[in-house]
Amino acid sequence: MKNAKSDNLLLFLLVTLGWTWYTGFLPLFFGLGDTAAGDTLFKLIAGPVPSFVALALVFATYSKEQKRDYFRRVVSIRQMGLMWPLLTMAFFAVILGVSIFVSVFFLGGEPPGFGGVRAIARSPHLILLYLFFALVSGPLNEEFGWRGFALDKLFARRGFWAGSAILGFVWGIWHLPWYFYPGNGQYIFWHLSPIHGIMYIASTITLSCVISIVYVKTNRSILSAFFVHMISNFFTSGQLIYPFGASYMIALLYVTIALQATVILCFMRSAKFRLEIEEKLAALL
Repeated sequence: MKNAKSDNLLLFLLVTLGWTWYTGFLPLFFGLGDTAAGDTLFKLIAGPVPSFVALALVFATYSKEQKRDYFRRVVSIRQMGLMWPLLTMAFFAVILGVSIFVSVFFLGGEPPGFGGVRAIARSPHLILLYLFFALVSGPLNEEFGWRGFALDKLFARRGFWAGSAILGFVWGIWHLPWYFYPGNGQYIFWHLSPIHGIMYIASTITLSCVISIVYVKTNRSILSAFFVHMISNFFTSGQLIYPFGASYMIALLYVTIALQATVILCFMRSAKFRLEIEEKLAALL
């Protein structure tokens, strides 16, 4: 990290975006965009690119000591701790509840069916399956790269807030192929209104900053980034409350942005957190 120009950050970002977009749009070129085969190819090939590229660079360029530190931060439950995972679960549960409230009482939507909640109530072990889907649908495919590989390098180059926002923007535009595959949230937002599709990128920027806050508060635990991403998916993907209508999707998008932005503003105003950031960045420079 001492030499930001030789940290392979740009290589990681360019290869990740280029490979994802190429493999994500390839099924569309062959007319498979609205088929099970196309969606499967897309998810299996394009989805895991950030983690695959990052792990390839870690094994190819990191020293033995750097690899040991990297994978320790991936697996250490002790480093992640208990408090921030609990706060994360509470935060995204609030987002879910407020989104339902806004959808029903302000946007005139029908209450969701809570199909996932009902299924878990009947068979509590299903919560493990839901959490597994929330893990593989994003964190496992992405977080070895976004937070595991890129985040520290962006901190060193651009500082905490700018680095987090840049990563969130890249994370948002990385999802571009998702806008063309029916059933994905990005596709739904874009077809409800292009404004919602654009605002989805704002939501990845605010979520990126929230994940960065937890990352710093857990002493740069990569596992904590996996956890925040997983819990975000668990509470906001709709698997707990299906079926639901378009009003819920719209409410969820803007409630998520608003509440995440509120958390960000609180931490931006915290002198104690500014000191923590300075200490962490000093170790990276």
